[in-house]
Amino acid sequence: MGGGRMISIVIPVYNNGDTVEELSRLIDAVLASQPHETIFVNDGSSDDSSDRLRAIARGNAHVKVLFLSRNFGQHPAISAGFEAATGDYIVLMDADLQDRPQDIPMLIRKLSGDVDVVYTIKKDPHNGFPGRLSSLFYHYMFSKIVGARVPPNIGTLRAFTRKVLNALLLYRERNILYGPLMFYMGFQCEFVEVLHDERKSGRSSYSFKKRFLLAVNSFISYTDIPHRVSIYTGMVLFLGSFIYGLAVLVEYLLHGRDLPAGLTLIVLVLTIMLGSLMISLGIIGSYLFRVYQEVLDRPRYLITEKINC
Repeated sequence: MGGGRMISIVIPVYNNGDTVEELSRLIDAVLASQPHETIFVNDGSSDDSSDRLRAIARGNAHVKVLFLSRNFGQHPAISAGFEAATGDYIVLMDADLQDRPQDIPMLIRKLSGDVDVVYTIKKDPHNGFPGRLSSLFYHYMFSKIVGARVPPNIGTLRAFTRKVLNALLLYRERNILYGPLMFYMGFQCEFVEVLHDERKSGRSSYSFKKRFLLAVNSFISYTDIPHRVSIYTGMVLFLGSFIYGLAVLVEYLLHGRDLPAGLTLIVLVLTIMLGSLMISLGIIGSYLFRVYQEVLDRPRYLITEKINC
């Protein structure tokens, strides 16, 4: 499968206490003959995930566990796992058992020749209508950002080479998003369809609101579209106001009609101008806040405990 090379499986964990034990067992069964390490990153879970992960790591030398000091979010947790990974091949997957460990060997086999990244497409996604709608919206935005066609049912489960991981670790921005970033880097990739099991317990933490905010975050982080929209809006408003003013002046000069007056017109013009101004200031403020975060250079995450690392 991997020619005896080490495989690192990185798994962010947030309130997945009901599934981590079975997930660890399945990974060990699938990769029994292959050098591997399973890196669980506990992202401030409030259930019994911490206790279960400690118990797993005590009885399994293949399992490494990182405990973050609080909930930093999925992507900082993934970052912690990537930095701890020592494998020649890296696999990223969720902890809810919807990603199937049985697919890992197939993904690794496809990492040959020029292929550096293998993405999975969910053949049978188990999401309700709101979940599918929000996912379609996010991946549509995602495609526009990276300038390439991204399948709407692309999953978290993916495998890539050490070369790709080393490149990922060069990106040190605070608000890192590994989905758009991996496409943005441009490594040769391949897509494969896999089954996507039903969630064993709990529900997805990615609501429509979170996916919408993630799309906005991606837009701000990887494009200048919001800034350009602000400029174009200002140009349109200025041009419209100029044309309107010119039409009024011509009407006055040719027909001697009085210039328009009235509180309604004044309020309308002020509302349009102030609204566009506030939108522009908000966009500029978003970029300034990101610059401020980068200048502070705060760590993406804090680790309070490591097991088997």
